[in-house]
Amino acid sequence: MFGTIISSWALFTGFGLIMLAHALQGTLLNINAVLFNFSDFEIGYVFTGYFIGFLFSSIQCPKLIKNVGHIRVFAAFASLGSIAILLHWVFVHPYAWLVFRMITGFSFAAIYIVCESWLNDRADNQSRGQLIGFYMIVLYFSNSAGFMLINLRSTTEAHLYILTSFLISLALVPILLTKKPAPDFNTPKFLSLKELYYKSPMAFVGSFSIGTIYSGLFGLLAVFGAKIDLTIFQISILSFVNVFLGAIFQYPIGKISDKYDRRSILLVLNLIAIGSLIMAFLFGAVSFKILLICIGIHSAVSLPYYAVVISHMNDFLEKEEIVSASSTLTLVNALGLVMGPMLASASMAFFGPYGFFIYMILIYTFVAIYNFHRIRIGRTSDIYEDNTPSMIVPRTTSPIGMQLASDQIITKIEEEEEKSS
Repeated sequence: MFGTIISSWALFTGFGLIMLAHALQGTLLNINAVLFNFSDFEIGYVFTGYFIGFLFSSIQCPKLIKNVGHIRVFAAFASLGSIAILLHWVFVHPYAWLVFRMITGFSFAAIYIVCESWLNDRADNQSRGQLIGFYMIVLYFSNSAGFMLINLRSTTEAHLYILTSFLISLALVPILLTKKPAPDFNTPKFLSLKELYYKSPMAFVGSFSIGTIYSGLFGLLAVFGAKIDLTIFQISILSFVNVFLGAIFQYPIGKISDKYDRRSILLVLNLIAIGSLIMAFLFGAVSFKILLICIGIHSAVSLPYYAVVISHMNDFLEKEEIVSASSTLTLVNALGLVMGPMLASASMAFFGPYGFFIYMILIYTFVAIYNFHRIRIGRTSDIYEDNTPSMIVPRTTSPIGMQLASDQIITKIEEEEEKSS
């Protein structure tokens, strides 16, 4: 496994630099959107642009990679992403930022697809799980470090825009100089939305709903921090905790969900999320420490939520259906991602900055009611004995990233079948 990691150093280095830039630019633009006096509605549609671009890229880029190859796509869209962040500094206007965010979303999704498909090609049944684990470490460590870079200079100067562009451009170097050949590539297969809902209604609703949570939470958390007059350092710590605790709790919650009915686990996660957000709404203004604890608790249950949703869906699928269903579920999640920033900004416009938590509470409440309904009419209580192994997914959640995780689950299923036979 270590040999595969070492031979893939260019891929991991390039991806790590991209994630550093991704975290830095998201926080930078969040803070400056408030400082530049964008209205709540303008902030909403500006940051929706990223997820619109991400959605269309997830659909179109696999075809593009198949036609022109991994390295050309990575180089083209890394260059485009590097240019886009600089344009945010040159043209400070909501409509311009909307276009630039769409370009960024399209570019970054293309980069994720390249990295994840390349990684999947390097893996075999023995090393895939360990490679995914190392990939997740690079993802979350780079993300967390990227949030802290916001403290280097003032956000209203050009330096941090230039640094972001520099990191994206630097990511090109190891990828373009690698001697390893690019992998063969097959476009993902998709199950229809109707078939997916029929297979697992709870997974369908849960995936869409958590998408609206993720895009608002990760897209506008720094906006919320700026609106309540947190310092730049406090905003960076808040963003760091939001990612870090969610990453830590993915594995233990996934393992717990292997032993019990996953719908019950989802309901518990849902209720804890509601409780933590209510506490943040009521007492977050009392002290930064209380706010940080509430955000940390919410992150610990919200980031693993999507992985449990996917694993719950897999419980209803035949082995050969897992990859196509996972790819479709990614698009369902992406549709939710598109809506999140608008919902969050509308809630903040109506209720004030702490309306940031109200929209999430309402979504979680709806899902909790639906979840309870599915428990009442759904499977028998002993079904968890047939649960598929849990899967931890990259937060990039491109269809190719889902294939990467799904292939690992199929490998585990095959191993369990061999042991039982």
